[in-house]
Amino acid sequence: MSDSCTSARNAFGSYLQAADGRGSHAALHTHLAGCPGCRAAWNHYRWDHAADSALLEELQDFLGADYTPYRDSSAELAATWRRADPQTPDEVAAFFRSSTAYLYNLIIWQASGNRPDYCAAAVPILRAQKVRTVVGYGCGIGNDTVPLLDAGFTVTGCDYDSPSTRFLRWRLRRHGHDAVVAEPAALPCDATYDALWTIDTLDHLPDIDAALGPLLQRVRLVVCENLAVQRGVSGKIPPPPPRRGHRRDVHPLRVASAARPHRRDGDDLDPCRIYGSRT
Repeated sequence: MSDSCTSARNAFGSYLQAADGRGSHAALHTHLAGCPGCRAAWNHYRWDHAADSALLEELQDFLGADYTPYRDSSAELAATWRRADPQTPDEVAAFFRSSTAYLYNLIIWQASGNRPDYCAAAVPILRAQKVRTVVGYGCGIGNDTVPLLDAGFTVTGCDYDSPSTRFLRWRLRRHGHDAVVAEPAALPCDATYDALWTIDTLDHLPDIDAALGPLLQRVRLVVCENLAVQRGVSGKIPPPPPRRGHRRDVHPLRVASAARPHRRDGDDLDPCRIYGSRT
């Protein structure tokens, strides 16, 4: 094993917990992107750290005999995305509707501890802003939907019918929640919500304005990831190029909603951003 590989693997522990994305692991990020052996070792390492998690136990119960431990969902997801090469919103939707790799990918990201704790960062501000109802656009397996429900918010999930949302519906029944999980086109056009929660979703939307524009008119706050913070190595789906007329340093949701950010001390390193309408 080369010195660079030894150094990379020795840094796995600190990298796993580097959810604040402070940039101190840029060299490791680059190394993992180019070294298949270390990528495989990183996948194994994350699975080992997820082994005792309740979420992974739920996946085993949900899938039964179809459960595949140590599946490298990141590499699989990236490869299938490249082969499919979806170009239109319908093609992107079709990809996610059938992707079991994405189900595994979301689970290992969360269960290993590699995913930032978006709820911990956002919930205090939501409570201060008297938020009660939330629509989770791109809710996936419910990594945030379930904790928000547990915290007392009324949450409507929104995502394509897929292995991920079927798992989420199963989890909701298991946790005693009766929240709705709807297809994007099935959201009531006259429904209003206090907050739109859209995490790990923006880089999957070919046209953010078309997908979220109408919904942005019916919410007071928007919660999304802080795109300035690196979220780890997944190797999965590359973000679309910046849309014409949009500066790279301006968050697309801020442009779309003409909103201002809620700020607090030190929030440049927060994993999420919260925007509110200009008043």
